[in-house]
Amino acid sequence: MYPHHRESLEIMKKHFEEQGNVIALIFGGSVAKGCERPDSDLDCMVVLSEEDYAKREREHTTAETIGGLCTYEGGYFDVKYMAKSFLQDAADHGSKSARNAFDKAQVLFTRDSEIPEIVSHIAVFQREEKADKLLSFFADLWLNYYYFLKSCPLDGYMRLHAVNEVIYSVYRITLQEQEILFPSNRRLQEFVAAVSPEAKRLTDLGDRLAQTQQVEDADAFVNYFYQITSCEIPKDMPPSSPATPQILSSGGESPALSSRTRGIWEG
Repeated sequence: MYPHHRESLEIMKKHFEEQGNVIALIFGGSVAKGCERPDSDLDCMVVLSEEDYAKREREHTTAETIGGLCTYEGGYFDVKYMAKSFLQDAADHGSKSARNAFDKAQVLFTRDSEIPEIVSHIAVFQREEKADKLLSFFADLWLNYYYFLKSCPLDGYMRLHAVNEVIYSVYRITLQEQEILFPSNRRLQEFVAAVSPEAKRLTDLGDRLAQTQQVEDADAFVNYFYQITSCEIPKDMPPSSPATPQILSSGGESPALSSRTRGIWEG
């Protein structure tokens, strides 16, 4: 952390601590994570009572920037207001991106002794959901690769959509396998590429597939994924040799579309 960030952080803490209606102040963002630039702003989450938060919600002021208090040029506080119930919900049911937002977050002060414990449970990979998430992403991969790209004559938007879903599902499986949280879909590829040299090559193949949208590039991408993944391919998925998949039975329905996987994409 740069000295001017540390100085400004103390000012931010004092600024909110002096406000009697603030229950807690949580410091997060790039500076908290140690990936800041000299001109990075300071991100914080301000916990209010349910009543005070509801008032801000009605007034559409649940987020704001506060300038003029940082000790460096262009610096400001990027503030998100929330109630304690939001923190509890994030700890219990938060998405990967919601959990990542609290990665390395620090409670700078609190008037509620339960909040530090709640915050400590947010940026945690949910292992109990891992198997179901993997099955869901494998189902998405199967549907879009083996069926839409390999069996249906798609063109235009539908082809683009299927290609994007193939890439997305493979990237999500990769991070799920490694138990890695990520901040947003916009940075999904960045986080996958950082896993290993093999994963970086996977993203290079993904880039090529996104550019060409050709089935042979989809084959190269999926085949390489199967080579490097340590995930066990679900038994009701097609075989791990995409070159010769058994897509449709004589009756026209996929033999891999079991009741278990069918439920994933039908609701």
